[in-house]
Amino acid sequence: MPRPRRAWVSQETGSFHIISRIVGGEIILYDGEKEYFLKLLERLASGFFVDIHAFCVMGNHFHILATGLELEAKKASKKELYVRYKAVYGKDADPPAGSVESDGTLIPDEDGGVERLRRRLGSISCFVQELKQTFSRWYNKKYERKGYLWSDRFKGVIVDKGEAQLACSAYIDLNPVRAGIVECPEDYRWCSLGLRVRYPGRSKKLLTLLSTLDDNIEGFSRLDSPGKRIDTKSFYRYRKFVYLSGGLEKEGKAVIAPESVDDVVSHHGRIGIGDRFRFRVKNISEGLAVGSYSFIADIQKSSNRKFIRPRTFIEGSYLFATRVLRL
Repeated sequence: MPRPRRAWVSQETGSFHIISRIVGGEIILYDGEKEYFLKLLERLASGFFVDIHAFCVMGNHFHILATGLELEAKKASKKELYVRYKAVYGKDADPPAGSVESDGTLIPDEDGGVERLRRRLGSISCFVQELKQTFSRWYNKKYERKGYLWSDRFKGVIVDKGEAQLACSAYIDLNPVRAGIVECPEDYRWCSLGLRVRYPGRSKKLLTLLSTLDDNIEGFSRLDSPGKRIDTKSFYRYRKFVYLSGGLEKEGKAVIAPESVDDVVSHHGRIGIGDRFRFRVKNISEGLAVGSYSFIADIQKSSNRKFIRPRTFIEGSYLFATRVLRL
């Protein structure tokens, strides 16, 4: 029997909770594999018309909460489509300008392949297909392996706009906590909350915060446009909601310790300087220079180093860091 067509939801209506598991449920995704998956997700998200709101890469499966931006895809110019295509497939890749017959004959599209690109880059299904297939090829080559890596096709759950998206996003970020891998979601490098806290600059390029939460954390609305600067207060409210959810008892699952929940709630979801220092402490141990912006610039100048823009060491402070003191 042919597979049933997937249910579809407009970006104005909701999102998709995408889930895919390793065949046989075997745990084969370790630190290196998870990091490659994250980098691949970043690359593909920069090309496809999709907003990534939350993700988590576990040892044998992954979760992604995403909204397809089909309206933006329909309005995209040929130039933008080409730029996005090359972001996905490489700067030397040529976008398809037609269909290829079985004998290799190319039948050109009348519009030069514009609509073809709009359909492909504006498709959530194509996005996930590219993510899984590219990862599979990389993994099989790395381990000299053959055969399927992922179990069947991905599961795509339609998530209604509003509170359902919020609950789904929190569920995704709490996966490593519920599995007993970490005590708090930020301790896990390969989930969206961990990325936001550990690497705020990197997270802003990949993630679109779903919500502008009200003070009672009862509902939210999506930010006005993709790529808009994250509303810090909204993020704090979201973090507070995740901790409150993670502190609830769930049969057979681990929970966030009550004292951790109380600490986050009492600070209204804010991340204290202690936590920021804990997550960024590697900047000292790895031989980086840490100090004011001018201090970093002077160090680079005196050592004849190529200028690397100092990055914020701890948000909300005047400390910066950059890789200039590798000994």
